[in-house]
Amino acid sequence: MSIVYFDCVGGASGDMILGSLVALGAPLPEIERRLKALPLPGISLGSTVVKRHGFDALKLEVRTEETKAHRHFTEIRRMLEGGLLPARVLRRSVGAFELLGRCEAAVHGTSLESVHFHEVGALDAIVDIVGTAWALEILNVERCYASVIPQGRGFVKAAHGTLPIPAPATVRILEGVSVRFTEIEAELTTPTGAALLRTLCDTIGEPVGMTPRRTGVATGAMDLAERPNILRALLGEPLAPGQDPGAVEVFETTIDDMNPQLYGHLTESLFQSGAREVFLTPVQMKKGRPGVLVTAICDPARAHAVLERLFAESTTLGVRVRHEGRVELTRSVAEVETPVGKVRVKTAILPTGEERRVPEYDDVKRIAQESGRPLVEVMDLVRSYLHERPSEARA
Repeated sequence: MSIVYFDCVGGASGDMILGSLVALGAPLPEIERRLKALPLPGISLGSTVVKRHGFDALKLEVRTEETKAHRHFTEIRRMLEGGLLPARVLRRSVGAFELLGRCEAAVHGTSLESVHFHEVGALDAIVDIVGTAWALEILNVERCYASVIPQGRGFVKAAHGTLPIPAPATVRILEGVSVRFTEIEAELTTPTGAALLRTLCDTIGEPVGMTPRRTGVATGAMDLAERPNILRALLGEPLAPGQDPGAVEVFETTIDDMNPQLYGHLTESLFQSGAREVFLTPVQMKKGRPGVLVTAICDPARAHAVLERLFAESTTLGVRVRHEGRVELTRSVAEVETPVGKVRVKTAILPTGEERRVPEYDDVKRIAQESGRPLVEVMDLVRSYLHERPSEARA
């Protein structure tokens, strides 16, 4: 499993985050090609290498023919959902925009559907967010983490007027995570950068155990006098189980007064807010009423966001909380050419040293739909092939 740790030395913006992943090895032409599958007028991407306090840093250049001043969240979501994006790319992209929208709506006292995206709705910000999701997918990054996020001070001109730094939306987005306030007169972390880190990262400002393989360094437009205006992305693998025991927060609540049609949306919303697992269990409650036990499991750094979403999207009045440990198997993912087509295969190493190989359900389902064959038949064929040729499923 590949992970990325974002070291926010000088701050974080959308172009710095995407640029750091390009510096890690995500091909810029490939990202541009995939972005052009969306209805984005006249975009092109480029990069240069500049010096920042002795560091060679990639500076991303986004060129657009944008004429639209703002967009609604619903318009952006509709565009992304119609773009045939892979599930993980779509989830990461929509999640970042939804977090931005909810925080902008809270700041301006309106609803998510009514909020206008101005700066963050501009075409280059869409490129930053969706491009970052694509870069992570190309690098096959399963999880992200980040350092403490630095904040500057002063003022910035925006569509709503002159705003204090950090911007109100940025402050709202980063509630509950580790930030460091400085006396640097500049916007070190933008709303787009904050939303990306909050959406993508399992933890922010907490110790991370990993074995780094590569480092990508990116910068933004500013060249700060006080420190290097860079963001470093470290690509590697997590420490083996036992070396870095995990911890999770478990939220549970029983509900007997909610429209059953809403549970699907509740589940999706909890995943978007950072939950690792969400499941529903039928239960019998007081007075013989049927109910649903909602369970959501997440990393401690995402607890605030998941809990907030659970209260917002359900009728519950109280949630039980447990802090538990978590042990995970070492995993890797490889793309395997099978007799029915290419399938991503996840290999897990059991404590005995044996390997367990599981084909990606979405890939098998896609092949079944494209070929018109029954899903169970395609699944059996892929599993039989992996059983006969186990070495071909190794990364």
